[in-house]
Amino acid sequence: KIQTMYLLFLDESGRPEDKSFVLGGIAVRADEWRIVRDRLVDAVTRAGWPADRELKWHGIRKGLVPGKVADAAFAALAASPVTCFACALRPLAGKQRYPEMFATSDDTYATGLMLLAERFQLFLAHQDSYGLIVLDSRRPELDDRMRRFFERLREEGSAYLKFDRLVDCLMFAPSHFSIGLQMADLVVGATHAARGRLNEASKWWRELKPRFARHPARATIDGVGIKEFPELSRPAREGPRS
Repeated sequence: KIQTMYLLFLDESGRPEDKSFVLGGIAVRADEWRIVRDRLVDAVTRAGWPADRELKWHGIRKGLVPGKVADAAFAALAASPVTCFACALRPLAGKQRYPEMFATSDDTYATGLMLLAERFQLFLAHQDSYGLIVLDSRRPELDDRMRRFFERLREEGSAYLKFDRLVDCLMFAPSHFSIGLQMADLVVGATHAARGRLNEASKWWRELKPRFARHPARATIDGVGIKEFPELSRPAREGPRS
């Protein structure tokens, strides 16, 4: 039997020290990567966006990317064989309830990464597949810290899971060289901007919503495709749940 491989491209929206911070992106099967990439590039090129120019959520939010280009990009993503994931963190609330998980900005980022790795592991197990995580490169010292954190996580597991489906260490790349990371940036940016607000981002998020991972039995998104932590209704005494 030929085993498939998935690539999970992750980016962030907001800052880990803010009231809200979202880490997330897209999982793409390796043998379908070319289909996904070409569909996005062709769509935005037809809309007038140069193929060699980076497409970022920041540019859409600031009006630097024309609306028709943004519409084309999200329509292409929504029509592609991708699976979306997002972890919506509330760092200020987290510091009060789980201080060890939100002690610093790096700890907050690592908490989001752990929660996403758990969901990716479960997704891979259900697909009987293996996967690799690709992150947007930040600063070399931060990238190295995340590599060390993830290597311990992969070897020791979390409180809930062993990560036997994840291959090797984290991979880092600058987003301007990676279409996958640019796609992740669009997904996480729209997800963050649309949370609890009715705006243009909510239109794009609704378009993407069918692409978010769902529970294999219940077909629900909450806790699977989108993980909120700490949960608004979770009493502190119960502790975090996977």
